[in-house]
Amino acid sequence: MFAQMSDEELIRRSDLIVVGEWVGQSGVVVSETAGPLELGAISIAEVLKGAPGQSLALVATVAPGAPRTGDDVTYRRGDKGVWLLRLRQGSAKGIYLADHPQRFIPEAGGAAHIAALRRLMVRR
Repeated sequence: MFAQMSDEELIRRSDLIVVGEWVGQSGVVVSETAGPLELGAISIAEVLKGAPGQSLALVATVAPGAPRTGDDVTYRRGDKGVWLLRLRQGSAKGIYLADHPQRFIPEAGGAAHIAALRRLMVRR
């Protein structure tokens, strides 16, 4: 079960906030000592928080065939919207997590929420 976060808390707890599209995922081996890792990719259209100029964000995910738990969050190719990502600790630099349902606000049906989020970020 996920604890509800306010938008302010979600912004504060996010290292990278982007407008983008989930373009897919694949298994990769980052190093010989670390096991395989499933990575998703977000094609970035706009950076709202974080280093500007990024065009892609890598997101650690659960492998498609892996056993699922109730707190696994999955995304599908073509999902568009705002992604509120946090850095994945203890892994290769630049890998993020979108591991809470509130970390993705879909473009379809989420326009008012996205606008409110943008207003909050401008005030910061």
